[in-house]
Amino acid sequence: MDVKSIILGLLHYREMSGYDIKQFFTSSIGFFYDASYGAIYPALKKLEQEGYVTKEEVLQSGKPNKIMYRLTQQGRDQFHQELKMEIEGPIVRSDMLTRLFFCDLHSAEDQKHFFDDLIAYQEKRQEIIRNSYQKSMQELNEYQKMCWEYTLHQLEGAIQFLKNKKQMMDKGQNVAHIS
Repeated sequence: MDVKSIILGLLHYREMSGYDIKQFFTSSIGFFYDASYGAIYPALKKLEQEGYVTKEEVLQSGKPNKIMYRLTQQGRDQFHQELKMEIEGPIVRSDMLTRLFFCDLHSAEDQKHFFDDLIAYQEKRQEIIRNSYQKSMQELNEYQKMCWEYTLHQLEGAIQFLKNKKQMMDKGQNVAHIS
């Protein structure tokens, strides 16, 4: 799904401002799909032009006016069509895997430090996601919880994989062994 489709999905829950949408991305689905303001606002403009959302300016005292976006019936229909489309394969852009790809260009000592850093990074990420999940659990439906759990399982698998490879490295074994 693209940013436009995800915004249509988010607006099913309630009307939102661009800021609200960004916060929703960050706090709920940001661990598997994040979007910047630079992607959200152009998407909202296009969705409005296509008749999928309407916007309303809300007056606020002492603050700039807020623009609230609301889903139209045409937008609901479009989103449900998107849900029925064939699932696209994930687009993976991983800084970690890219660095791992070139790890042979490091000294043996730097490789060990790199693996220690990777493991620490993944464990910290897992802790952050677990804490966020626990804080927002009451607000999530069962499918949203499943997305969080899936991510936590992926992280646990990555951590175990990296720890196993680091252990092999420490023993002087070939880390490229396929198990």
